[in-house]
Amino acid sequence: MDDDLVLNIVTDGNLSLKSGSGKKGGRWTERLKVKRTLKRKSRPEDKPTRATPVSKTSENDRPSKKARIDNTQTKTTPDVPVAQPNSSKQARGAQPAQLALPSRPTQIISSLFSYNPKVEAPAPRPVEAPKIIEPSNAPLDSSTFSGLGLNPLLISHLSTKMDIQKPTAIQRASLPVLLSTLPSKTSRDVFLQSQTGSGKTFSYLLPIIQDLLPLSSLSYIDRSIGTLAIIIAPTRELAKQISDVLEAILKMRLRAEDASTSSPDTSTQLTRWLVSGLLVGGATRTHEKARLRKGVPILVSTPGRLLDHLQNTSSFNVGKCRWLVLDEADQLMELGFEETITGIIQGLDGRRRMAKQAMEEGRTNEVGGWDWERRRKTVLCSATIREDVQKLAGTALSNPLMVKATEVDKDNKDDKLSSNPEKSLVIGSTTETFTPPSQLSQKYVTVPLKLRLVALVALLRKLVAETQVRRGAKIIVFLSCTDSVDFHWNLLGGSAMDGPEPEASSGDSEDDSDDNDEDKGAKSTPNAHPEKVEAQCSLLPDVTIYRLHGSLPNNLRLAALKGFTGAQGKNKPVQEMSSILFCTSVASRGLDLPLVRAVIQYDLPTEGGATEYVHRVGRTARAGKGGEAWAFVAPSEVEWVKWVEGKMQGEEKNENSRVSLTGVSVEELLRSGFGGGRGSEYEQRATEVQLAFERWVLQNKENALLSRKAFLSYMRAYATHPSSEKHIFHIRNLHMGHLAKAFALRDAPKSVKVARAPTQKKHEVKAKSHRTSNKPKADGDKEWDRDHSGDAEKRMQAIVRAQGRLTKQGGVMASTGASEFQISGGYDLEKLVGR
Repeated sequence: MDDDLVLNIVTDGNLSLKSGSGKKGGRWTERLKVKRTLKRKSRPEDKPTRATPVSKTSENDRPSKKARIDNTQTKTTPDVPVAQPNSSKQARGAQPAQLALPSRPTQIISSLFSYNPKVEAPAPRPVEAPKIIEPSNAPLDSSTFSGLGLNPLLISHLSTKMDIQKPTAIQRASLPVLLSTLPSKTSRDVFLQSQTGSGKTFSYLLPIIQDLLPLSSLSYIDRSIGTLAIIIAPTRELAKQISDVLEAILKMRLRAEDASTSSPDTSTQLTRWLVSGLLVGGATRTHEKARLRKGVPILVSTPGRLLDHLQNTSSFNVGKCRWLVLDEADQLMELGFEETITGIIQGLDGRRRMAKQAMEEGRTNEVGGWDWERRRKTVLCSATIREDVQKLAGTALSNPLMVKATEVDKDNKDDKLSSNPEKSLVIGSTTETFTPPSQLSQKYVTVPLKLRLVALVALLRKLVAETQVRRGAKIIVFLSCTDSVDFHWNLLGGSAMDGPEPEASSGDSEDDSDDNDEDKGAKSTPNAHPEKVEAQCSLLPDVTIYRLHGSLPNNLRLAALKGFTGAQGKNKPVQEMSSILFCTSVASRGLDLPLVRAVIQYDLPTEGGATEYVHRVGRTARAGKGGEAWAFVAPSEVEWVKWVEGKMQGEEKNENSRVSLTGVSVEELLRSGFGGGRGSEYEQRATEVQLAFERWVLQNKENALLSRKAFLSYMRAYATHPSSEKHIFHIRNLHMGHLAKAFALRDAPKSVKVARAPTQKKHEVKAKSHRTSNKPKADGDKEWDRDHSGDAEKRMQAIVRAQGRLTKQGGVMASTGASEFQISGGYDLEKLVGR
């Protein structure tokens, strides 16, 4: 301080770049360090503005991202725009100049592919074939065949040739399932359940033909490929009916109607190789073998004959069978075909394994390319689901899918079935409800036993008279046994009120001949005594009467069925007369008999109960048409009406769907059938009809034998009612003498016991034919001639008329408490039935 030395120290950290940059000398690395130090110290410390955000970074920190500014700035501009200092002013200590704002905001563009997290690539999956997924919201038009996916050729044939425009309820429900190509449906068998007359036959015939039709375009396909579809029916009549429907469908055009016939498309031309065949009992096996050797792609058969050919006919080629249909499964089980069906299924499986093995080993001459992996589809049709039907379904069906006509609008996925076929077919309720068609008019009439015969004639006359258009009107009368069918058919066809009795016309059995050559040889055997097929009755003018039961020969059964339905052949017109069919329960299942006006249950069902009743009445009111059902009820059987109504009603309590039978008095029925106004004139006419029937019985031994056999067979059939119905149908409740009157018998029941006496001595009858005419007759023949002569008949008629004068005015015999016969007790009646 003594030297007065003053130091001028500048504390400002801002140094001029010029001063630093003007330094010369030294190593270049040192100069670079000084330049970088000065550059860092020259940065402004002011707070950044909003437009130009500034990030605080240390010496060793690098920018978070390298900004890329659009074309208004240079490429070398860093993320944070920093102004270069003015070296001349800052060197003198001036404040750094304010940054100039750009004309528009700075836009920072970042890279899309830099600093992304690492993502692992998915593992490669095997390439799968595209799946066919059924659309869940596509509109379905189930009201037409085209909306159901049916082939246009089939649709055109159904509408133009067969007059079928719209599908029925069961067809709308089943065709989408059977026509589907989805694996979820093709891998499952189908159980079709629908009431009788609903069109189940078309439900499986149309899918079968549509499935086999594309094979017609293959050059190596002909009928020699074997049998691809088998349809099993319980009876010959039903098998013949299915075969006729199948033949009618197979006559369709194989080219669209608008296709040009001058230059057809040969690439997709269809060949007519689909032919049908019929295997039923009654024909010779030799001719059937010849037909099977040629090849029958679609076969309709009864169970017994089909199993016979599977076991014994080596030329029966069924290794490629793709369809198996069991129609009327409930009747198949009732007739005892369970073991036969099991044998058929095992036979088909064995033939398929053998054919496939032969193809793999090259031991066959057939052309390859067949889809052996496709399984056989089985369709089971039944109107009821009883325990025995469920058992058959468990044996024949694999993972069954149930299709009902009442579930058309339900999705198939909602039908959840168990993996166990037997459990999957059990109805929700233990009591099965099986109802007839709602449009069917059901009536019953309580008839005393002695009036049954005349009441039947009165009802037939009433129904025929009420038919406005007589052409083709048909009536079916169900009886309990074959002897009763033969008796009533011969009685109505042979009796007459006055004059000579009309002769029954012999049936033309040759009308039933088949066009195939194999069938012509089956009828080469001459028949010396042709059986009768149809008959005429003087009490029923312009009416033809037929009969049908299981004891008739096969040709007569088919001829009677064809005559009743009106199919008289190719060159004959359709039957214009009304017709009546007397039959047993053999005609109660599956037969589609057109224009059946009414069904009469003259004898109530002895087996099957309400189910058999519904099957019988199901022959009328088919496919939405109307019809009548009549039931004859004895006074001791009145309880049956409420019983059958309860069985058909089931557990439903809806009044709109309640099933009931309307009662009709026997007096009203007789008055409408025989006329006479409000008075009792109908009683006299009914008595005359009864006497005419009794005269026919008394004419010869054959007629009397028919009547007595029918009486005994009826009694035996009546005794077969199950124990659950014995409170209604008991043999002790029958009046034996009155019942004999229903069979035009005047004999007491004791004489009925020896009805078989004439047939037990055939050798004696044969020996009598060699005797001389002048030899005296035996005592039995004299007694027969005396009791059955014209004088005896006149005396009996006079006695009856005398009784009528005594009991009622007008000469008409009244219904009194006394009987014309001495009647045995109920125990004797049971003993008679037992014998």
